[in-house]
Amino acid sequence: MDYQENRQKVIEWTKEQLTGYPLKDDLLNGDNPINLFKIGCLSGVVEKEQSEIEEVDSEIEELSSVNSKIISEAKSVKKHPRYMPTSSASFSFYVTGKEIELRIYHKAVGYEAKKIRDEIAKDRGKGQFLPEKMQEWKKILLSGPDGDEVIFTPDGDTRYIVFDGKAKIDAIWRPQEKGGYIVTISISNKQLFIQHARNGEELPHPLLIIEQAKSTLFEVECKCIFEKGEVENYPSMDRDLLSDEEKEIELRYKDNLVLAIGHGVGTNWKKNVQGNMEIWADFMPCVEVPTITTKTATDVKTLSFEYLKDARNPEVIKSLKEFVEDYKKWGVDQNNNASNELEEDINTANELIKKQQIAIKRMEQGVDLIANNSKVRKSFSIANEAMLLQMQQSNINSPSWRPFQLGFILMTLESTIHEDSSFRDTLDLIWFPTGGGKTEAYLGLMAFLFIYRRLSYQNTSGGTVAIMRYTLRLLSSQQFLRATKVICALELIRKENIEELGSERFSVGLWVGRGVSPNTFHQAFEIKKEGDIDRFGPFVLHECPWCSSTFKAVNYVSTENSFHFTCTKKHCDFGGEEGNILPCNVVDEAHYKQPPSLLIATVDKFARLTWSDKPNCFFKKNGNRPPELIIQDELHLISGALGSIVGLYEVAIDSILASFKVYPKYVASTATIKNAKDQVKLLFGREMSIFPPSGLRANDSYFAKTISIKDKPGRMYVGFLDSNSKRRDSLTHIASTTLLAPNVLFSDEKDFLDSWWTQVVYHSSLRELGSNRTLYQENIPQAMEKLRKRINVINKNGESSSSKKILSRELNIKTLNGNQSPKHNQTVFTDLNLSNVEFNSVDVALCTELISVGVDVDRLSLMIINGQPSTTAEYIQASSRVGRSDIPGVVFVNYYKTQSRSLSHYENFRSYHDSFYRYVEPSSITPFTYQARSRAIHAVVICAIRHSVVGLLANEEALNFNPENDNIKRVILKIKNRCGQAINNENVLNEVKKNIDDVVNTWSQIVSEGATNRRRLAYDNNVNGQLDKSLDSLLCDFNDGNYFSAPPWPTLQSMRNIENMGAIETKNLND
Repeated sequence: MDYQENRQKVIEWTKEQLTGYPLKDDLLNGDNPINLFKIGCLSGVVEKEQSEIEEVDSEIEELSSVNSKIISEAKSVKKHPRYMPTSSASFSFYVTGKEIELRIYHKAVGYEAKKIRDEIAKDRGKGQFLPEKMQEWKKILLSGPDGDEVIFTPDGDTRYIVFDGKAKIDAIWRPQEKGGYIVTISISNKQLFIQHARNGEELPHPLLIIEQAKSTLFEVECKCIFEKGEVENYPSMDRDLLSDEEKEIELRYKDNLVLAIGHGVGTNWKKNVQGNMEIWADFMPCVEVPTITTKTATDVKTLSFEYLKDARNPEVIKSLKEFVEDYKKWGVDQNNNASNELEEDINTANELIKKQQIAIKRMEQGVDLIANNSKVRKSFSIANEAMLLQMQQSNINSPSWRPFQLGFILMTLESTIHEDSSFRDTLDLIWFPTGGGKTEAYLGLMAFLFIYRRLSYQNTSGGTVAIMRYTLRLLSSQQFLRATKVICALELIRKENIEELGSERFSVGLWVGRGVSPNTFHQAFEIKKEGDIDRFGPFVLHECPWCSSTFKAVNYVSTENSFHFTCTKKHCDFGGEEGNILPCNVVDEAHYKQPPSLLIATVDKFARLTWSDKPNCFFKKNGNRPPELIIQDELHLISGALGSIVGLYEVAIDSILASFKVYPKYVASTATIKNAKDQVKLLFGREMSIFPPSGLRANDSYFAKTISIKDKPGRMYVGFLDSNSKRRDSLTHIASTTLLAPNVLFSDEKDFLDSWWTQVVYHSSLRELGSNRTLYQENIPQAMEKLRKRINVINKNGESSSSKKILSRELNIKTLNGNQSPKHNQTVFTDLNLSNVEFNSVDVALCTELISVGVDVDRLSLMIINGQPSTTAEYIQASSRVGRSDIPGVVFVNYYKTQSRSLSHYENFRSYHDSFYRYVEPSSITPFTYQARSRAIHAVVICAIRHSVVGLLANEEALNFNPENDNIKRVILKIKNRCGQAINNENVLNEVKKNIDDVVNTWSQIVSEGATNRRRLAYDNNVNGQLDKSLDSLLCDFNDGNYFSAPPWPTLQSMRNIENMGAIETKNLND
């Protein structure tokens, strides 16, 4: 089935409906062309530079945190026009050559009012204009049938009047010091858009839009053909102003040329059949972004789990060495290519080569360990066996690693098991496109470590081995389900090898918060007691993670003192055992009672460390070793206010682990990030290494290569900017058209009908989502019905090649956002998998940024992005949720005409999408600013000391604090040293150290005063939900108390409730 061809049909049909379609006898009946055709239009020049004023809402709506009174006042300002319908379209380019000759092709149509007045009503003194449904307009071709052309040269004419005086074409030539010209070609409407009567009064709306239609140019085309001269890359920023990372990015994308930029319109370019370059104004630009393949290894056998699970076989070791050698040969080619780079790029290229060589050496170390260390070899074998078992349970054929996954495990293997490794303190960052398989890479490394720890430290190998952290609770839940399968496989293997792998179960625990799962056994018991299976959402698991049999009430075993899952299916490897306990849990108290091998948590949950002694069990319980692997998923999401607070709490976590003399290995992953080195330094106080290292060009890093769209269709991005409609109405036009497209084009082809049936609509804010839900309930269905009836009339009258009747479509609308319960969102995810013929299938999914991570629904192939998201990372993450299967995706971007960010991306649509990873913005975190320290520096100190020093863990042991204690001194020094690893500014570091000393001194003073006054001191005087007035408290709720004041200190219970707060330092200028 040719999905690519049919996707193009959807795009072309949509474009035709919004630009202009063939008319019988060139007559348009039943509507004003302004209402129908939204792109390819140039409005008439507005009379006296006045225009219909639209409320200034584009950027105000984004300021949701601003005082409502200020918003109200801002919206009321209408003295000057914010935006006028565009009357011109321009594009600029850089051209060189001894002779330059530009041939400008142009074409347009206009509409003449043929039947708009009601003469009978006029005679009676009533309204003189016919309703739009009774109007008739004549399409007039303003150029020759094949368009017209004019010629520009540097010394020739710079303006032509075209379309019988209705328009003009201008060329502006700007000579450049290095030679050549930057040229701007403009096509402008010269007609007057009359808005006022002779007496100065504004025309009534029916006449106003008639005048607008009469003065508008439709189906405008403007193209520049280069008969003489060479188009070169458009001048950009001086390289000397770029950072090292930016120079690397420019080198990797240097083959992606920017040949033109638009002004009020998109641009595109290609060579014609004669070999001449053409650049044209593109009112609905389309760019197909190629897919990335991970299938880059030459020997598929080496990637097989089945093959690798027997690493004792010398052939396996040989294959692994050949696997690395193949990568090494690629590295040699890269090194040779680096010498051919321009002189200005040589140093940058050599830095990229150096990073590749380091990765190769580390991979070779990993293979040598497997070959020469029996414990490593066995751990590697069992890890592969576990991955094989869990994938077989998911019915995956020929399960195997993707090359980059195996490469990553080989590279990080040595630093994961050797605490003295020179790369132990290096955070290894998996930087790979969305959907590439990053999760399996670190799950494989985790499985290896679990086994190695059991083999190497039999008496202390229990407890929590790895902590996997996420920023979103929903994402944590989803990854919990994926990780549970691997843990189940490891547990089955352990049962068969108890003598070597110990009697303690491998297990996984979800530690996120009451909004997702129960905190206590009592909460779980109360949920179970209700007996309604539909209310069991907080238990997260709704089927056996191993055999996938649906859970019923009996599968949730709950008492006031315990909770666990059980499988009752005899065919299941777990269910066949009477009274079995599945190796997973979601109740906090169960984790505290028996710490899981793998703890999956949200980053904000670690705020509880300051308040409670219970999480201490994750660090070291019953003499077990502390966690040795910290995995941070979706690193790019740890930014802004959340990232700043997380960065402070990381100081505490690092200090706690360091006090147990085990320094964990850190691993992270992302698909979109920039300035990762600084972000990792501020967050984790570590150096950073990216895997796979970049190649000299972005299309080839060995482990990830770009596939030509000739071999496999990519994701198509389509830009849409309606310059004549209000913001809400622009969505109505694009949404109604794309919703109806499958019915019109594929009503007799079931497979294609479902392919682009479900419309995913991304919104930047909850406010916008709520507003547009109303549109989808009212305006958009009305627009769809109007379009449907018009098409049926056209088909009936024989004006098209089709005679079929298009049926109405009722919309089933769902929403996905972070304010809804995880169970609700999970239900929507499930429904999104339903085809259009199944009950409760989703027609429209209205989403916020929640759609950007962890949503893997192969069915989804159509998305509308409402306004350009605030970051490129968010744009890439969100749009990559469609087109993940064999059905190629299409993303329509509804740009806002009054949003500068939208307009900029629309004008640079081609160049942006040709290489949008190069435009990813750096993440911003500031964990050591005054604002961040005022919120959490005391919590960092208390947390680190409480969980590191014996005798200070329990709630009322806060009274035992003594700053002269050697152990406490060591912890305080660790805190300061860890801050020093992240802070480069000496003044800031000194301020942080002073804040730490202030907390220590204040705590010590309170202890002394308490001893004098015979008052007891606790970390928290709220005990078991009751306020104990006999206790003084170090902590109080974040919304109480004053920053940097005497205790109780206001302290975060979660990192989600970070308020907006600024600080202004005032100085006396006379001092």
